[in-house]
Amino acid sequence: MPSPQFLQLPAEKQQEIIEASLAEFAEQGYDLASTNRIVQRAGISKGVLFKYFRDKEALFLYICEVTMRDYLDTMPREPADSLLTFIQRTTVHKMQFMRQSPLTYRLLIRVTKEPRHPVYAKVLETQHQMVHDMGRMLETTLPQGQLRPGVTWRHVVELMSWLAAGLQEKFLDGLPDVVDENLEQAYQPMIAELEILLDILKHGIYKGESKQ
Repeated sequence: MPSPQFLQLPAEKQQEIIEASLAEFAEQGYDLASTNRIVQRAGISKGVLFKYFRDKEALFLYICEVTMRDYLDTMPREPADSLLTFIQRTTVHKMQFMRQSPLTYRLLIRVTKEPRHPVYAKVLETQHQMVHDMGRMLETTLPQGQLRPGVTWRHVVELMSWLAAGLQEKFLDGLPDVVDENLEQAYQPMIAELEILLDILKHGIYKGESKQ
């Protein structure tokens, strides 16, 4: 967490420091990022930066949290008429957000592709909890009264989180490190497989009547 001094800064100055840090971490990664370049971009001294943040790791974790919250806070919350509509809507939102925030995408894909990095692992743990919390909030946007007894949207959202995590791991190596003209095309195999899995969830695995 940043110090109280940072939180008392005008919003514009906070944003300058956040943007300077995001650019450096996205371009260089955690290990090669330079706080000297960050303070130069932000127009502050190094001593001031470390009054705001305990060390480089604290700054990095804060920047990752801010970028993840920016993404989750813009998630569509309008009621959806079906789970498929909900998934399609969130997929479109993700693509639009990545196009509009290429540095955020570059930073988070870097973190995701190196899960064993000791600092990135902390980010992924926080990210998982934030996504889980957001999923529970989004339950209210899904159609009520359509699930069989004993099944809740919380179960469905958790299942979807596991599916998404598995698909991401499977297709991660093929995802681009930066936002480019091939971004949507690179994500298509993962989206196509997700649609197949959703269809299985909806209709089962057997033809005709279900079997034991």
